[in-house]
Amino acid sequence: MNAARVALALLIAAAWTAVPRAAAQSAEDFYKNHPALVLGVPADAGGTYDTYARLLARYLPKYLPGRPRAVVENIPAAGGLALANQAYNTAPKDGSFLAMVRGSTIQDHVDGDPAAMFDGRKFAWIGNMNMEYDSCIVTQNSPVQSIPDLYRRELVVGASGAGAQSYTFPLIYNAVLHTKFKVVTGYKSTPERLLAMQRGELMGNCGIDTSAIEATFYKQYREGKIKVLLQGAVRKDPRFVTVANILDEARSERDRAALEYMFATLVLGRPFATAAETPADRVALLRRAFERSMKDLGFAAEAQKAQLDIDAMTGVECGLAIERLYSTPRDVIERVRGILADRR
Repeated sequence: MNAARVALALLIAAAWTAVPRAAAQSAEDFYKNHPALVLGVPADAGGTYDTYARLLARYLPKYLPGRPRAVVENIPAAGGLALANQAYNTAPKDGSFLAMVRGSTIQDHVDGDPAAMFDGRKFAWIGNMNMEYDSCIVTQNSPVQSIPDLYRRELVVGASGAGAQSYTFPLIYNAVLHTKFKVVTGYKSTPERLLAMQRGELMGNCGIDTSAIEATFYKQYREGKIKVLLQGAVRKDPRFVTVANILDEARSERDRAALEYMFATLVLGRPFATAAETPADRVALLRRAFERSMKDLGFAAEAQKAQLDIDAMTGVECGLAIERLYSTPRDVIERVRGILADRR
């Protein structure tokens, strides 16, 4: 027993004596001596989130002292909540663990979801790789071919399940604007929903980033097999200027505020954060490396080849976007929460 207590005391003493040395270590020395960075991704390998993270992993080390290796770790559980909770509570607080924290995950905390055990305002934000614009697409033989049609005819769209944008966005449109979407769940991925559209099971699909149309469905889009029915975002995607923004369908400021709250998370398309406890000089170094990566010619060439949309924000800009999300009036938040809760 005494030996065990002595061993425990020695461990505690070692931990305490290590703290000053770690705190005194410069950011440059830390990254020169650290073998690897971990980039956490809230999705399975092979998806769009993963592809973005792996691209960053190839360039971020180039702009850090010692060029530490960057390793991508896929943590898809709970739609990104597991990763956000890990980054905030249990991951290293030294700048060696970066997490891609989805805007929708931050919104879970704003909503008051007890499973969101973090505060988005207290992350150290490193940067955001792109902003997103949501869209709904339809087949060429869909009975709905325009936004006015949505008020007169039912449009059957697919979704993975409650909580996904493919599910929540059409439900919000129905409740706020009185459109006639019928959402069928059980289609796990966007490619699966596209196949269902080709088979005639579905007439459309919402919750699709416009960048995915460019990257994944451009052939079908170019051939006229699918049509971009509408887009939904705080501002329109400049690549789809002729496609109407459903935000403009809001008939009152109250309705517009509800839609803007849903779209606010799209601003944070692929943002990375680290723990708030990370030393400030390491945060500054990571932000600088991120910004330089976004401007790297090789990075830009790879992104273009992979048809990845890059519309970067700095860490400071991410923080401001988070603050705006948290400043949403409570009555707007409760209205949106009530709509979704009633339909789950």
